[in-house]
Amino acid sequence: MNEKDIELAAEIQHLSEVQIEELYQKYLNGAKNADLIEEYGINVTPNKLITVFPPRKLLNELCPYCSVPMYSKRKSKSYSSWDTIPIECYKCEHKLFIDTNDYNRRECRCENCLTIRHRERLAKETRQRNAIREVYNLDRYEPVPYDDLTFFQKIVLLTLFRMQTDEEFDYILSLDDPRRTIQLSPTSLMDTECIKNLLKSRVIVVDPDSSITAFCEEDDFQKFYLRQVRWVVNISLEGTYRSSLSEVYNKTYTELREAVRIEWEHNLHDLIYKLSVEEVLQYLYVKSDELRLNFTAEKKTREVVNQLLENFAVSEIYYFVKKSVEDAHIFYTKGQAQSKKHAANIIPNKMLTLGERAINENWSTYKYNRDSRAPRSYLSQILFDFVLQDKDAGFTKAIGKYWSEELYPRYFFQEELENSNSLYCLDCGSTLIDIAMEDAVLKAKCKSCGITKEYVSHS
Repeated sequence: MNEKDIELAAEIQHLSEVQIEELYQKYLNGAKNADLIEEYGINVTPNKLITVFPPRKLLNELCPYCSVPMYSKRKSKSYSSWDTIPIECYKCEHKLFIDTNDYNRRECRCENCLTIRHRERLAKETRQRNAIREVYNLDRYEPVPYDDLTFFQKIVLLTLFRMQTDEEFDYILSLDDPRRTIQLSPTSLMDTECIKNLLKSRVIVVDPDSSITAFCEEDDFQKFYLRQVRWVVNISLEGTYRSSLSEVYNKTYTELREAVRIEWEHNLHDLIYKLSVEEVLQYLYVKSDELRLNFTAEKKTREVVNQLLENFAVSEIYYFVKKSVEDAHIFYTKGQAQSKKHAANIIPNKMLTLGERAINENWSTYKYNRDSRAPRSYLSQILFDFVLQDKDAGFTKAIGKYWSEELYPRYFFQEELENSNSLYCLDCGSTLIDIAMEDAVLKAKCKSCGITKEYVSHS
């Protein structure tokens, strides 16, 4: 709107400038609108009187872009300091919100202001990005030789490669990336442990091109949010150069797919227990939240769950969790607990008691299905379905028995025998062998499986 377009409303064109200002002062001083309309001969309804007053021209407030006086609409008699009446330039539509308070702050949206703020934002982001790239310069990190990686690190990496990368396949996305809906591990605590393990060994390093909001500017970007930054794989397959994510993925995929190696024994043992414990905790959090219990006894519960896993599958321990949480809720609602936290603290002991009763009384325990609120993690899928090729065994089988009766004999017992001088059965691995000679034939009979092998000398 140009300055010349500002004209008096038709209803007050018969009044002089002095009369208009006099009328406005009477209006502000509380005179009745109806009386003012009659006195000055204005053809308008009382509640519309404020609308016919012209804006005030502010000769001492020039538009910073046009250098012309700005205008301000008249305040009504009911005006509150919470209201925002801007000073406006009717030429370029620039606005100044001088009456804006801290809780209702507004900014001008004129074309000039938007352009300036955009430039300032770009300049600030450039300064921030340069500072971040200086702190997290990738050239500072010497790549880790692939052969130095543990089994745990390899399987976590493979999981991240499969679930936490996009079509560019150049980096690992942040754990909080909105495009990702699959959980890395059963709990956020285990997520953090997985990432910290890789980070501590420099197997992954912070991507300096992560979102700026993933870094703490108040600490000169020396700190970052673990779940919000992206990661660069810092591994060398050969030589001293950093291999691409695609190269590391192919190497890891091939190795984990081929066979379980003897040197992975301790890592594998610890991981299957860890995953199962966290799956129980994951379900326990769901049930506790459902009944609004303040569950904090994680450390003790993890010890109890480790004991229960020797004889029960996670799917069976679900019952112990459900019953224990319900008992804790009743304990609180009956007023016997001092607080919800006090009530929740009985859960681990109750779970252990139920497990011991189930063993002593030979219960036929029921195997639950997974709760949709405690979904299966991708790390579990990679470990059991891909590496061990035993679908969801960590949920359906008692880990203690699964390790001693299936995994250890299958992958590690044979190596133990080969490193000793003992005779053993080629079919079941047992060392309980009877040896006898009959008619120049050596017969070896296994006491465990009953298989007999015959050996004849050809000399």
